[in-house]
Amino acid sequence: MAAVFRVSTDFIPCCVGAVCVAGIVFAASLFGILTRPDGMLAVLWPANALLTAAFVRGRAMNTPLGWCAAFIAYMAADLLTGNDIYTAIWLTGANLAGVAVGVILLRRLSVEDRNLRRPQSVQYLCLTGAGAALAAAMAGILIAVLVFSQDPITAFLFWFSTEFANYVVILPFALTVARWSDFSVMITGFFRHFVMNVETLKTCAPAISVLVSLVLVKVIGGPGSIVFPVPALLWCALVYRLQITTLFILLVSHWLMVVLELDFLSNLPVDSDPYYAIMSTRLGIALLSLGPLTVASIDTARSALVDRLDHAANHDFLTGLLSRGAFMKCGSELISRLSGEKGRLTIMGLDVDHFKQINDTHGHAAGDRVLVEVAKIIRGNLRGDDLIARLGGEEFGLILPGVAPADALGLAQRIRVAIEQTAVGESETGSIHTTISIGVVHHTLEEPVSLDRLLRDADKAMYAAKAAGRNRVVVHQPPS
Repeated sequence: MAAVFRVSTDFIPCCVGAVCVAGIVFAASLFGILTRPDGMLAVLWPANALLTAAFVRGRAMNTPLGWCAAFIAYMAADLLTGNDIYTAIWLTGANLAGVAVGVILLRRLSVEDRNLRRPQSVQYLCLTGAGAALAAAMAGILIAVLVFSQDPITAFLFWFSTEFANYVVILPFALTVARWSDFSVMITGFFRHFVMNVETLKTCAPAISVLVSLVLVKVIGGPGSIVFPVPALLWCALVYRLQITTLFILLVSHWLMVVLELDFLSNLPVDSDPYYAIMSTRLGIALLSLGPLTVASIDTARSALVDRLDHAANHDFLTGLLSRGAFMKCGSELISRLSGEKGRLTIMGLDVDHFKQINDTHGHAAGDRVLVEVAKIIRGNLRGDDLIARLGGEEFGLILPGVAPADALGLAQRIRVAIEQTAVGESETGSIHTTISIGVVHHTLEEPVSLDRLLRDADKAMYAAKAAGRNRVVVHQPPS
């Protein structure tokens, strides 16, 4: 059982987690039971997939106490809706068997695959759903024979198709959605944009197309109607974030299950077996959802790659600070904006003292660690809208908008003292200490000025600090 649940020694979080598990399972089970046609399994059964995701994502939920809470909640929902205790125990055992296999398989996947951030992630998630459905269906054979006296093959296929469909359409949303507070903010922003933004049609057209496709399913009907929403869902996958797309897939798939299955049941000829038509529908809906899911996963992976490339192009690989090119671009834009407001800013040039000596004495690897630590100290003293870059080698640049000269000078001194008093690296001979020389330029943007010129003035002041003995701050004095 160690592979299924985690053992936690923190009692209070375990109790809270168990309460959450009981609430999720009980509410989801009651919802599923309400969709159950007479004599058949539920049309919608979200409890197992939601519980599987909760156990994978919530460390405090996946405990022996959490599993006991799930068992009690399943039992309570069944007993409350009329099942006898014998039947409830068998049904609960089948549900938990599928959940256990789903948890084991999902925990073998990487975090990237569980969050659908790679093209093959959907395939792995599909196989996980199939494994969990297979475990539940094997238990379902026993229930069919011992409890309901049904044909075991039909029971197995019906149970498998139902569980597989629910896992495939629910797990992507349950695993990828952020915290509910974050998700509610995302949904609120989506609908606010829908109502207020001038580009409403462009942004919300995919969502509108989904609604139109569902209307066509109801109006036109027929066996081909199952694929009507697919183009709209593919459009959503290319436009919206992954979590929004998985929500659309979840809602559309379940809506199709309800509408199409109830339509089949109401129009079947007398003495016809409804099981195979419903099994086919559920499997078809589940498999159709894989296309939009795969597109959304590929688009997420592409966006992540673009973001990494953009970060690499605009940031120094060693310190994570802005690169010189990005610094010049962002700094020039900032100066243009402040020029219109006649604002003020401070430019600083900073250079690590005797850095060549550090490399020669302790090695280049130690020198790299020194630069990383110096960058961390500088960044830790800045505000959110200040710009910092590694301009090259051991030289750094700062742009501080809207700072009074006295405050800027105080900041430069704090940075200098912090670096002087901190061990910025380790070597075989002990801690590495260094100092920094800083040149400061104050400028009021009453007229346009180039960032190149301000950086040259900051460099002059910084070299003046080195010439005066290093480990000091020098303010550039413009010629009178």
